[in-house]
Amino acid sequence: MAKNLDVPAGTPSAFGGSFDLQDFYSGFDLDEITPANMQSWPYYKHVSARWPEYVQTSSRPIPPSSTPAALSRGDGFDLNGEFRIGKSYLQSLIDTQVKGFVILRDNKILAEFYNNGFNVGGSNLLQSASKTLAGVVTHQLIEAGSLAADAPVHTILPGFAGTTIGEATVQHVLDHTSGARTLLDFHTAGTPDQQWEVEIGLQPGSARGHRQAIRDAGKSSEPGMAWNYSDKNTDTLGLLAEQVTGRRYDELLADLFEAFGANDAGSIALTTDETTSPCYGISMTIRDYALFHQWIAQGHAPASYYASAMDVSKDKITTTNELAAGIMLGTTYGSQTYYMPAHDVLHSSGSFGQIAMSDMQNGTVVAVFSDWANNAETKKFEESRARAVAIINSLR
Repeated sequence: MAKNLDVPAGTPSAFGGSFDLQDFYSGFDLDEITPANMQSWPYYKHVSARWPEYVQTSSRPIPPSSTPAALSRGDGFDLNGEFRIGKSYLQSLIDTQVKGFVILRDNKILAEFYNNGFNVGGSNLLQSASKTLAGVVTHQLIEAGSLAADAPVHTILPGFAGTTIGEATVQHVLDHTSGARTLLDFHTAGTPDQQWEVEIGLQPGSARGHRQAIRDAGKSSEPGMAWNYSDKNTDTLGLLAEQVTGRRYDELLADLFEAFGANDAGSIALTTDETTSPCYGISMTIRDYALFHQWIAQGHAPASYYASAMDVSKDKITTTNELAAGIMLGTTYGSQTYYMPAHDVLHSSGSFGQIAMSDMQNGTVVAVFSDWANNAETKKFEESRARAVAIINSLR
C-alpha cells in the first residue's frame, strides 16, 4: 500500500487517502497474497470477495432463504446521468473503486454495476456494515422478551462484571455509548486495536482471547456519556444473543436471511474463541445486502429498532466525538445504525467502502461494495454517501 499523503499526524491509522491509484490496478499472482498484505492494494479486491478462504480464524456458512425474494428489472436509473458537474454516476463508481452496486425498490433492480472481477452471486465482506444486522438481531430478541435494553451486560454475562462493557446496559452497547475506548488504530503495530484484529481473524498474530479482549476494553467515559466507536460493543451483542437463546449466532442470522429473502448463501467469521464476530465478519452478495436494507425500508424490522435508530436525540456521534463530527455532520446513531434525519435515510457503513442506504419514505435502497485502500478514505466516503443520497432524492 502506498503511503498516505494527506492525513494529519495523530489521526488513527484506519483513516487515509491519496493512495497511488496505480497500485490498485497492479497485477499479482495469488501466491503473493499473505496474511500481512491481504488488506492492501491490489490484493484486497480479491481477498474481500473470498473472505472464508483468507480469514485467519475460520467461518461458518449462512444458508439462503427457503423462499428467496423474486428479483426483476424495473424502470432503469441511468448511471450515465450527471452526478456532479462534469462527472456521471458511472464515473463516480469507478473513481471510488466500486465492485458491486445495486439500486433496489420493491424487489425491482433499477440499476446494477460490477467491476474489479466481481459479479452477480459473488459474496463480499461487509466489514462494519455487518453491525446493522447485529442491531436488528438484538432488537428481535428485545421484542421477544429475551433481552431487556436497560439490563446491565454483566447481569447476562456474569464473567463481564467489573469491566467497562459489563457495567454498561444493552442499549449503551447497541449505541456505542458503553464507555469503551474507540478502536481505530488498527494498523499501528503493538496497539490494542491491532491485537483486536488478531482476535477476530483480520490480522496474523498470537491470540490472547476474544472474550478477554472485550473484558479488557479501556474506559473513555461513563456509560451513556459519549459516542465511541468500538467493535467490542458489537461482538458483545453476539455473546449476549447466544447466551439468552442458547443458539449459535450464525443460526440467528440464518433466521434473518430467511426473513428478508436472501437469494444466496453468506458466511460469518469466527474469533479466536470460535464464537462469531458480528462486528465485521458477515459476507453476502450485493443483492442480498440490498434486500436486507429493503426489508428495513419497508418496515419489517422490530419497532424498537426503528424507535432507537431514528431517535434524533441520539446525536452523541457528532456532539461528543470530534473525529466523527468532522465527517458525519447531520447524522445520528442508534442501535448499530446511522440515520440522516434531513434525508430520512437509515444506513450501514463498513471499512473499505461497504455502504447501504434505506430510504424510509419510499423504500428505495442504494447498496455499494467498494475496494478502498484503507478502512476510511474520507473523500471517497463523502462521495459515496452523497451519490446514494442524490439517487434516493431523484427517485422520490
